[in-house]
Amino acid sequence: MNVVEVKRVRIGEGATKICVPMVAPTDYDVDAQIRTIKRSKTDLVEFRADCFEDCLDMDILTKTLEKIQDKLSEFPIIFTFRTRSEGGSHDITPDQYREMLLHVIKSGYADLIDVEYFYDIPFVTEVIETAHAHGVKVIVSNHDFKTTLPMEQIVNRFKDMINTGTDIAKIAMMPEDGSQVVDMMQAAKELQESGNQTPLIVISMGELGVSTRTTGEMYGNCISFATAGIPSAPGQIDVEALRSQLEMIHNIIGS
Repeated sequence: MNVVEVKRVRIGEGATKICVPMVAPTDYDVDAQIRTIKRSKTDLVEFRADCFEDCLDMDILTKTLEKIQDKLSEFPIIFTFRTRSEGGSHDITPDQYREMLLHVIKSGYADLIDVEYFYDIPFVTEVIETAHAHGVKVIVSNHDFKTTLPMEQIVNRFKDMINTGTDIAKIAMMPEDGSQVVDMMQAAKELQESGNQTPLIVISMGELGVSTRTTGEMYGNCISFATAGIPSAPGQIDVEALRSQLEMIHNIIGS
């Protein structure tokens, strides 16, 4: 497995890493969440820019990212703008989305950047190339809040995403029953066993999918998202509880 190393956090190696999303609509909320996150047992922080009221003002956004990078300098910072089509909180035009991601990459205040796979394929390639030229790692992602694809389709989608040259590939889907949770885990396991070298984030959302957040190391999930306050997706659990579960699984696997 390729290891994605960011600020001494080695993603794709050892126990599943924890990421806490920062869901902060105002600058006041950003400051409050910074204080909470500094006390948490997370490995990474995701800034959900679509939840930030001034996200389309590049000057304000840049200053906010600079502050987050300064105050949370020990954590790798993931920049994510989740579009409404994939469960996000803010409208944005294609041009705005492209310019925002490229601006953030060039600002130097994000360590990893999330780009939605189905937004625009040539644009995804441009983001990856620009990010790599500036030393920024990339997560190519896909979210479906309605259902879960059959296992074979999940595997094929992951393969297509991996072929973009991304550092990490992420798929999060909503299960309608327990069998679809198994499909998500089995798809990741199949890729792992077939020799895939790209770290994967595999999430089955909601209450049904909690096991994908806690037992990910068993089937190749490299990052699990937890909450240190406000969750950014259905099914996220408290960061301290998740840390306990992940350490238990890691000890079982290692014994």
